[in-house]
Amino acid sequence: MEKINCNQFQLLNYYKKNRELYRKLGKRLERFLKQSFEKEKIIYHSITSRAKTRESFQKKVERKGYTCIEEATDLCGLRVITFLESETKIVEHFLRHAFIIDESNSVDKSDTLGEDKVGYKSIHLVATLPKTLLELPEFERFEGLKFEIQVRTILQHAWAEVEHDKNYKFSGQLPTDIKRRFKLLAGFLEIADREFESISKEITEYEKKVVNTIEGNTLHEIEINSTSLRKYLNKKFNITFSQGISPKIITLLHSNNINTLEDFSKIEELEIMKKYFGNGSKKFPARYDLMIKNLLDYREKQL
Repeated sequence: MEKINCNQFQLLNYYKKNRELYRKLGKRLERFLKQSFEKEKIIYHSITSRAKTRESFQKKVERKGYTCIEEATDLCGLRVITFLESETKIVEHFLRHAFIIDESNSVDKSDTLGEDKVGYKSIHLVATLPKTLLELPEFERFEGLKFEIQVRTILQHAWAEVEHDKNYKFSGQLPTDIKRRFKLLAGFLEIADREFESISKEITEYEKKVVNTIEGNTLHEIEINSTSLRKYLNKKFNITFSQGISPKIITLLHSNNINTLEDFSKIEELEIMKKYFGNGSKKFPARYDLMIKNLLDYREKQL
């Protein structure tokens, strides 16, 4: 172990006394982000926070040769995991407007890879709280404290966690062949991330097409599936309900030769259907599966 000088000893002593403050900052920021993302309808998978352990901080002080606390930018760390890469940019945009960003210590790891390399991808933003938040009682005690927020996709996160864990077990240096295979895997996951992005965009475009077709009253053009039927029923009853229709029900409709939205419109009975929408209340959870079974039962009785 390297010798710790007087300045470094003071840094370690400072963190020993203030680690709990950094931990509380992380938890408060975690709650703030979850509440803000819900309000702004920002999609994400998870948000976690942590305060660096004293042992980890000591190793970094020794390795980096810190001489003042301002150089330690990740004593409080948060991680935002998204589903898609495009969502990381939306999260980054929000963070840049919500906090004061230390640009000199912030980086998009994708940019550092260049055009001919694959590997660790993540957005790292080092920040402090703005005046608007410091004026709130729950934030005022955190003035001047820096924190780091990492933003990455689920696949980027999985690769980084496995790579970090295995590197740690090999004291930071994997065998050359294994290291190469990790790099290749990072390339495969980057392709997978892009494919997920592409599929997501296609689903969005399909949903738009369904809505346009419904509005154009050309129902015979749209095959029944969970998405198209949900969009159709939402439009018909002027609600925004996200509950999917089960594959079992879609199969049941097809087995009854109900294959398009036009076919479905022919078995509709409004009096039956209204029972499942809480007397017109948009907040009442529509139970599409049960409603469709009821419609099919009614139709069979009429035959």
